Amino acid sequence: MSTPWSILRRLLAGGAIVALAVGFVAHQAGQGSDPILPPSANGVATDAAAPSVVVHRTATCGCCGGYEDILADAGYAVTSRIHDDLAPVRAELGVPESEASCHTMEVAGYVVEGHMPLTALEDLLLERPAVDGIALAGMPAGSPGMPGEQQAPFRVTALEGGAVTGTFGDY
Repeated sequence: MSTPWSILRRLLAGGAIVALAVGFVAHQAGQGSDPILPPSANGVATDAAAPSVVVHRTATCGCCGGYEDILADAGYAVTSRIHDDLAPVRAELGVPESEASCHTMEVAGYVVEGHMPLTALEDLLLERPAVDGIALAGMPAGSPGMPGEQQAPFRVTALEGGAVTGTFGDY
């Protein structure tokens, strides 16, 4: 679901205006910097603590490790949880089988499935929609941590109650 806020974010090249606006709003509310965004969100350094991301994956998946490196490089605090089978994890967290990928994440109270573009993850954390999470099904070429070139916009779905409830956005 692309909102005016997410469209504006994409139009602002460096993201500095957004970071300043978020900081100003948080300061006005007496909260300091936004603890949900990573320190390097949009390339703008903040002194906020990095959000914690738990990545559920199998031991043999190399692309999952690559995605964890991308998250860490972007300022997220990453914890790996190794499982023999992710189906029970997905079921517990409410990810439908149709949206399955090679790893499932937990971040800031949301479930995030797959090789999620960082801009989608940032939109989720900024907008805080009333959903259980978001998913990028499969392992699409050109998504973060996957080889190849992106052939079309990635359709990110919104999840609620163990089902797809619509489109979160195209990235």
